[in-house]
Order: sequence, then C-alpha cells, then structure tokens
Amino acid sequence: MKTTAHKKPGKIETRLSMAFMAILLIAGAGVFMRQFRINPAVVALRPESHQQALPSDPDQSAVVDTTGSKLAPFSPPERFGPDTLYEKINGRADLYLSSGFVSLSTQRFSMDNAAGNWVEVFIYDMATPENAFSVFSMQRREGARADGTVPNAYRTENALFMAHEKFYLEIIGTDASDALQQATGQLARAFVQTHGGATVASAPGADMFPASGLQAESLQLVTANAFGYEQLDRIYTAEYLIDGTRLTAFVSDRQTAAAAAALAAQYRQTLVSYGAASADAPHPFEGAAVIRFFDTYEIIFSRGKYLAGIHEAGSLEAAGSLAGQLAGHLERLGE
Repeated sequence: MKTTAHKKPGKIETRLSMAFMAILLIAGAGVFMRQFRINPAVVALRPESHQQALPSDPDQSAVVDTTGSKLAPFSPPERFGPDTLYEKINGRADLYLSSGFVSLSTQRFSMDNAAGNWVEVFIYDMATPENAFSVFSMQRREGARADGTVPNAYRTENALFMAHEKFYLEIIGTDASDALQQATGQLARAFVQTHGGATVASAPGADMFPASGLQAESLQLVTANAFGYEQLDRIYTAEYLIDGTRLTAFVSDRQTAAAAAALAAQYRQTLVSYGAASADAPHPFEGAAVIRFFDTYEIIFSRGKYLAGIHEAGSLEAAGSLAGQLAGHLERLGE
C-alpha cells in the first residue's frame, strides 16, 4: 500500500503559524494579568487597612437601629464588598470603586409590618468623608431639593440621599406617600445618632469658595479625571451666578505650593496641545493663565497650595471677576 507523504510547510506558512501562536500567548498573558489589575483611582483612594475581604460570616444585625419606632426590618441585611458590588448595583459600581468604596450594607424596613410599603436603605462605606461626599455630590438627582432632616441631605419624590462622615446613604421608598417620606427621615436621623451625631453641618471643601454668588447645593468633588484630564484629581467645583452669567469655579488642595503651580502649568499645556490658545486679553491678575477654547474661556492659576480657576466660561469679564474673588479668598484661607 502506497503511503502519502506529508507536505512540508513553506516559510510563509511557518511564519504565519508562529505569529498566530505569539498573538494567542500575548492575549492569554494579558487576560491573566488583567485580573490582578485595579483601577489606579481605587488604589489611590482606598486605605490599605480596608483592602481585606469582608468576613465570611457577616454581622446579621439591622443596618439601622429602629428600636422604639414603628419601623422594623422587613428583610435580612445584605452586605457587599468591592468584588461583589456589581451584584447589587450592576452598571454603577465603577463610580463607587473609583471613589474609594469599602463596603455596602442594605436592608428593607416596613411600617407596622405593612408588606406592601417599605423603605430600602443603602449604606456605602466610602472610607473617608471626602469620598462619601464625592459620590453624594456626583449623583445628585435633577429636581432634588435640599432637606433639613440631617446635614448634607436632599430629597427626591420618594427618596432621601445623604453624606455623613465616611458614609453615603440612599434611603428609597416604594412610593411617595407621606408615611414613607417620614420613614426615610426617621431612618436618616437614627443612622446619624448612632454614627457620631450631626456634628458637621458644612460639606467638605465648602470653605474653599467665596460665598458671594455661590449657588447653594452646587458643590461637587470629582475624585479623578476632572474635565477629562487624567492628572486632575480631587477637584472641587461650584456654580456661581455673576450678573446673570453662570460660571463654574474649581479648587484643589495639592498640599504644597510647588505641586499646585506645577499642575496649573501642566493643565494649561494640555489644553494648548488640544488646540486651545492664550487669549488676546488682559489677564485678571499676575500669574493667571487665560486660555480660549472655541467660544469659552478657561482661567488657571495657583495660590499657595491651591490649584484653582474658572472652567468653560462664556464671558471673560465675568470669569475674570470671579477668578479675582477666588484668588483673594484662597490667599486669606492660606494665612
């Protein structure tokens, strides 16, 4: 019986096969390494002491003490860590993880054991008051109204949202009835009373902005990639209304004057690299950079350890006026 000889692969086939195998090896290595990678913002913001996993037998006590009230737990508590957060809030987990998330505790409470009406409490441990305020401010709902139940809180139709110490809370009812709205307030007060009390009325970063023209409840803390620029982290922003013109001011405590000045220069250069140009107009004060980008203006400066400026202003005159107020305020703050 005649045997058939195997054709020896040509050089091109051999090289293609080798290239294909190399691609598979690289892809496999990438997948293997990626499972150990963590968002840099998470590493930077999460304290080392909190990087351990949650206990295998978590505490089953109620997440809020409602003793003496008409509210009672309607479900057992649930607890989630960085690796399981997506199971509860799939699609929004990245925001919390990039802002220092440690753990989430949730539980439902009912009024007089009425199964059809209940409130669910979400308690996010964000490790620091700044991290808690960041997610609180970044997720502020449109149409929300300030709430005096506890400091740093606002309401929507059927829910109360608040930041207290290192915690961010969402307390959400099944409907907008008065009874459930009262229940959200009771739960908020009960939580505050067992977690240090209402000791801090002002939000983190509020003292860095002058009061004149400041729009209430507009303060935000962006922990990473502010204005789309990777190096801008820990940026506080606030909205102003100056002579009918809306403006956005920003401030960041960079710890040292050298760091603040260096970041101001880097941010300016980045804008220029994207097509912005120095504005052909008088600068509001010495050391301020005025950049024009299409039909808006950016004013960038540093005062002591603070990086500051005005973002995307439509009026250079109004922006310059606010920048001057902000610079003077930061100078006094640093004295």
